[in-house]
Amino acid sequence: MGNIGAGRASTVSLRYFAPAPELRRFIAAYYIFQTDQPRLADLVRADMAQLRFMVQGAGCYGFGEDRFAGAPEISLLGPTTAATAFDVEGPALVFGIAILPMGWGALVREDASLFADSVVDGAAMFGAATAETLDALRHDPRPSRMIAAVDRLLRGLVDGSDWMPDWFALLADRWLTDAPSPSVDALVREAGVSGRQVERLARRLYGAPPKLLARKYRALRAASRFAATGMGWADAAGDAFYDQSHFIREFKRFTGHTPCQFQREPSAVTRLTLARRHLASLPRLALVS
Repeated sequence: MGNIGAGRASTVSLRYFAPAPELRRFIAAYYIFQTDQPRLADLVRADMAQLRFMVQGAGCYGFGEDRFAGAPEISLLGPTTAATAFDVEGPALVFGIAILPMGWGALVREDASLFADSVVDGAAMFGAATAETLDALRHDPRPSRMIAAVDRLLRGLVDGSDWMPDWFALLADRWLTDAPSPSVDALVREAGVSGRQVERLARRLYGAPPKLLARKYRALRAASRFAATGMGWADAAGDAFYDQSHFIREFKRFTGHTPCQFQREPSAVTRLTLARRHLASLPRLALVS
């Protein structure tokens, strides 16, 4: 899929790769994060769910102002509804999997809102096969071999999934990516079911109610435009925000930066994740954010 680096490639790097074709409706991308720094602390924007293998190193995550959790060797992070902090002890090598909402339904098969803004032990969730996969990644950390090992794991995990509201994931993905400011009423109308049922499905697959999802992707879309074009806040925001203070408040919640910081001096990891918008093979939901 592509390689992206920041500064000296040996210091911090992030490379994206495509999963096997049959897995692409479930997985947005694989990625390999690597640093030789003894310690790296940073923020990442609100995002979809992630499964991460700590091939080398150790770390922890911060959710909100005062809630921290150690990162298991195999970490399953639920969808996040605000920027998330992380602190890595290096040298570190992480193999990550960005899980689309449809993939959450196939892999986890539990309500995503119960896992939102938190991390759990992926080995406990998915069983011995994940521990065997981590051993394989450590034994041979060549990207092609790691990708093949994770492809094998995920094929087994999604096989036989019996709870898969594909229609809602397809509809909601389009709803979140087509409009600068998604309307919840429009989603309910197009879904053709009750507002209560739409909220239940959104929580189960996306980890949040539709109103919060609309805010999240509205801010992430604006941030991507803001960083890509160098335009002023009013042009990046369009008609999606009430005023400048509303824009700044939402922007900081979901990206972890003020618009000025984001545009002029983004952190290393923010620069790396923003660069993924140039990878055309990513699904639209990942490109918008």
